[in-house]
Parts: sequence; C-alpha cells; structure tokens
Amino acid sequence: MKKDTFTQVLLISILIIFSYLYFKVPQTLPQIDKIYITITTFFFSIFTGFFVSQQMSRYGKIRETISSFDGRMSSTYRASGNISSDVQHKVGEIITAHYKSMMKTREWNYHLLHKSTTISSIHDVLEEVIADRKVAVLRAHAVGKVVSNLAECEVDRKKMIMLCQERIPAFQWFIIYFFMAILILSVSAIPSEGLMFESILKAAFGVSIFSIASILHHLDHLHLFEHFIGENSAQDVLDLIGGKK
Repeated sequence: MKKDTFTQVLLISILIIFSYLYFKVPQTLPQIDKIYITITTFFFSIFTGFFVSQQMSRYGKIRETISSFDGRMSSTYRASGNISSDVQHKVGEIITAHYKSMMKTREWNYHLLHKSTTISSIHDVLEEVIADRKVAVLRAHAVGKVVSNLAECEVDRKKMIMLCQERIPAFQWFIIYFFMAILILSVSAIPSEGLMFESILKAAFGVSIFSIASILHHLDHLHLFEHFIGENSAQDVLDLIGGKK
C-alpha cells in the first residue's frame, strides 16, 4: 500500500474510532475553560505555521538546487561530446551510475549520505584528455566547460548537504507534541455522550491536529509527495544520456 493511501486510511479510521468513543463513552475528564483551548490553539497554530512555512521554503530551495545540479550534469554530458565520443561515453556511464543508484533506492540524498565519486571520476576522465598535449582548440574549450560545470556541481552539492541538515530540532518537536496533547485532552473534556454531531466535530478536530503534525513530519523528512524529490529531473538526465531526448 502506498504511503499516501495508508495515511488517508489511517486518518479516516481515527475519525471513525474517536467519533464512536466520544459518542458512547461517558466523559470523565474535568471540563476545561474554553479560554485555555483558545490560547492553546493560538500557540499551536503559530508554532506549526512557522515550521510549515520554514520547511516549505527549505523544500523549494532543495528542489531548485537539485534542478541546478541536474542541469549542469546534462550540460557536462553534452559538452563532453565536443571532446570525443569516447570521453562522452565514459562521462555518460559515470552520470548514469550516479542517477540509477538514486532511482533504485528512491533517495534523493543518496549521494549525500554515501560517499560519492561522480565528480572525481569525471575529473579523472578529463585528466586523461589534458595529458594529451595535442588537444584542439574546440576540445580545450569543451574541457574548460566541463571543468566549470563540475565546479558548480560541487557548490550545488554543498548547498544540498546544508539544506538537508536543516531539520526541526527535537526540542521544537517536543513543544509541538505538548500543545497537541493539551488540545486533544481539552477537546475530549467537552461533553458529547449521545451527541452524534458534537462527537464527530471533536473527532474531526483531533484528526486535523494529527494531519498538521503529519504534514510537518513529512516536510521535515522531505517526503511530502509520492515521488522522491527530484525524481523527474533525474529521469530527464537519464533520458538525455539514453538518447530519448
């Protein structure tokens, strides 16, 4: 079952179960003044809103940096064709291996978590060309273009590493979960035994709280969408090298 489908089924199940419990089970918690619910909701909204905005900005920056990296890899492959077909073939194999490992593991940050030799391997191929002193002007220009692209790729890689590490700290997660617990307990204290509409509203409120936390958790781990981040861009590079574009 896909993650998105599982999450939807889980939330619907929680809604049904809590609605039933609120409707059937007598309320035993001491009733809390509504002002506390209002204040807690306000602070919870401020905290989660700030972090959602922050993580969405981080997500956008990572996508932009990945697109930049992939674009330079495509440019590197094209420019290597002006050096020689043999060099382009070798560079194409190195870049293909880079992206296939990502597609296989479905981890956009695979080469950030594991040692990557992609850029250094392409440099090794270029060193073989530079060793030949009879390099034509066009080939020399192409080599310079590839070297420049690789330097920019290294910068993009450093940016991705930095952005990958910008996670929500454990203490902030504690505050979010603390407010969640207060809100759910406060709403649970509102009498609803035998009242269907009130029971459903209370359950829906609880589900919305869980949904916000779930979205924030997925954003923090960059797993908000079904496909891993940068998948289409990676496939585009593979299609280019495979001659499909």
